[in-house]
Amino acid sequence: MTRVSSFSNQQVMLTSLMNGQSRVFKDQVQITTGKKEDNYSGLAGEISTLLGAKAVFGQTQGYLRAATHVSRFLRTNDIQLENMVRNTQNVRDTLLEAIAQNQTFALDELLAESFSSMVSALNSNIGGVHVFGGGRSDIPPVTGSQISDLVATASVSDLFQNDQLRPTAKIGQNTLTEYGLLADEVGLEVFQIFKNIADFSAGPLGPLSGELNAVQSNFLKGEMDNLDTALDNLRVLVARNGTRQNNVESFISEHENQEVFLEVFISDIEDVNVAEAISRLNNDQIALEASFRITSELTSLSLLEFI
Repeated sequence: MTRVSSFSNQQVMLTSLMNGQSRVFKDQVQITTGKKEDNYSGLAGEISTLLGAKAVFGQTQGYLRAATHVSRFLRTNDIQLENMVRNTQNVRDTLLEAIAQNQTFALDELLAESFSSMVSALNSNIGGVHVFGGGRSDIPPVTGSQISDLVATASVSDLFQNDQLRPTAKIGQNTLTEYGLLADEVGLEVFQIFKNIADFSAGPLGPLSGELNAVQSNFLKGEMDNLDTALDNLRVLVARNGTRQNNVESFISEHENQEVFLEVFISDIEDVNVAEAISRLNNDQIALEASFRITSELTSLSLLEFI
């Protein structure tokens, strides 16, 4: 007589069914979360590598944010420095023309317009932080916006309210960069020349309007030489700022490349291939349905069918 062991067969099929259910559940979790495992214990063999990569990834993102912040400031520096150079050049060209023609017109108006434009440039801010204020953001780095304020001050330095704290940022593992310029560093020399001209024009030997006498012409020649020096110094600041900007842009590019690499590296360890997971889910569901059918058939078997 052939003996049929229905209990052992049922146990085998029940085990297979539960394993199938477990695989389907795992597939569904992977598709939903996009992760291979829902906790680090499932990645025990690669956990050290994964945590190390994530630490470097976070550090890289921090450096990238710092470098991007510095880049914004440097771009603003460049725009405002060009404003300073342009206005100084305009005044210098006007003096040269006045000396060549031995007469000048509207010099006082040009000084007033140039001074107001420069003050506006030096008081520029990003998100409430004054670009040329050093460590101070409670007040604008330059007080007074009219040429009359410049004439009234006893010393040009009194107009500047910035401190001497130069902003710095760590944009790389071993790279601490200084990116801030100070208002008095940029504007003091030019403003002193403007004050000299405005004071002279308002004094007993002025005004500097119309035909120039010998004293006035010699005075303007001296101030034009001073403007040439001030322009050279401003251009040095422009060049220095540009060099820093190029260096920072290089760091940004490097950090962005490293960020992309680390994202892919981390994804390879912990992220599931969704297309493969869906295909695996379909196969596991078919196998589970087959297990259900076979288990159902086994539970309905009876020895009476074999007698």
